Amino acid sequence: MTEALVFVVNRLTAATMTERHAIIDIGSNSVRLVVYDGPPRAPAVLLNEKVTARLGRNLAETGDLPDKAMKLALAALGRYAALLRLMKIGSVETVATAAVREARNGGAFLEAVARLGLAPRLLSGEEEAITSAHGVMAAFPGAAGIVADLGGGSLELTKLDGATARHGISTPFGTLRLEAIRAAGPGKFTARVRKALHAARWLESTDQPLYLVGGSWRAFARYAMAELDWPLDDPHGWELDTAAAIQLCRRLGSDKLRTDVPRLSSSRLATLPDAAALLGVLTRELQPASLVFSAWGLREGLLFRRLEPAVRAQDPLLAGVSAFAESLDVSPAAAAVVAGWTAGVCPAADPRKERLRLAATMLALAAQRTEPNLRMEEAMGWALRKRWIGIDDRERTILAMAAMANTGRTAPPPEFLRLASAADLREAATWGLATRLCRKFSACIAQPLSGSTLSHEGGRLVLTIGEPLRPLYTESVTKDLRLLAGWLGAEPAAQIVGELAAAK
Repeated sequence: MTEALVFVVNRLTAATMTERHAIIDIGSNSVRLVVYDGPPRAPAVLLNEKVTARLGRNLAETGDLPDKAMKLALAALGRYAALLRLMKIGSVETVATAAVREARNGGAFLEAVARLGLAPRLLSGEEEAITSAHGVMAAFPGAAGIVADLGGGSLELTKLDGATARHGISTPFGTLRLEAIRAAGPGKFTARVRKALHAARWLESTDQPLYLVGGSWRAFARYAMAELDWPLDDPHGWELDTAAAIQLCRRLGSDKLRTDVPRLSSSRLATLPDAAALLGVLTRELQPASLVFSAWGLREGLLFRRLEPAVRAQDPLLAGVSAFAESLDVSPAAAAVVAGWTAGVCPAADPRKERLRLAATMLALAAQRTEPNLRMEEAMGWALRKRWIGIDDRERTILAMAAMANTGRTAPPPEFLRLASAADLREAATWGLATRLCRKFSACIAQPLSGSTLSHEGGRLVLTIGEPLRPLYTESVTKDLRLLAGWLGAEPAAQIVGELAAAK
């Protein structure tokens, strides 16, 4: 078991980014620069800047990008180019989407961008849709369903089958256009969206999730989370029931909007009724099993498509947690050894649970590098609020429960029971208590771990220790052995050099 876990971590950490990568996204509403570093399968954001230039404003009426918007966008792009030179970042990809694609003066604008030292690439509607879908594939390994990416100038739809993205289309339903389209009335708006879906062969129901990409969708999620008094506030990976989504879409179109939603700007709040109206039509027509919100989309899709197949196949959660643990001087390989040692009382029910247990172990050891009176709160915060990829709210809560039990506390907060089952939380507490016993006994040093075992069988929890390690078995270790045994409903015992002694 230990060797297998070490192999997994070594495979994850073998390929780390040797250079930083920058993506410049020239969208219809905003122009954004994101600089990434960290592991390629779970890239971390080093710098994220945007300017709301609104290049696509009034495009349907004029056919051109507005002069003021172009001037604002070029000023931002000039800054981005200068920053990238100063940061000595050579890997830069600049892409433009719907507004530039459709505008008569889009070509002239791209020539001006090129004169700044950038190399802009104009994405077709299909390329934009497929690339955004690759971002969802990167965030949710094995995702199958429909991706809907809502930007300022367009709405992209793509099908995912778990391994590939196909049938990518771009429709003219961006947030900058929705208000004018909706002015004709709800009936005509619904008919227009439905007609576009029918023309693109998209009028078919699905029993799979609808993955939602884009700032307006995430704003909708934040609003819904506030309405439901959801315990967490990060919309990435959040799943919403279809019926509840349709009901909220209707309310947002008729009720006065609340203004007390955390991390929801007034500009995003203003677009909510339009976004909700569009989502209501999509949900009713496509009939998805649920709605899943994604913070990853076009930019992350551009990075993901560049990866080698072996790197794409890595687990993004373990890649991200491994890099984070290393930043706190915790070796992922050492954490794998600890996870192997505790496997005797934490049998793997399935690979997904085992990956969570390994991640929980890394976070538990990383917490030991922080202030003693902050360890539990920091580790729980990491579990619940860091932007891990490839994990949902239930799994976040399992990690948080393990972090809590690592400090000896096993009573879950009431909100945890809204996010995960009692059985999940009990299992996670077992992981935390076992990790606690391991570090209290061995200080996570390889030699005592290789010279000892922990097993749970026949109603007994047995810690077997080689004679040279006898001095490590102290009253404090006995206390944690009894704590774990009591949690498991077992009789604690310590076996030293063939002698069996009750842990009293």
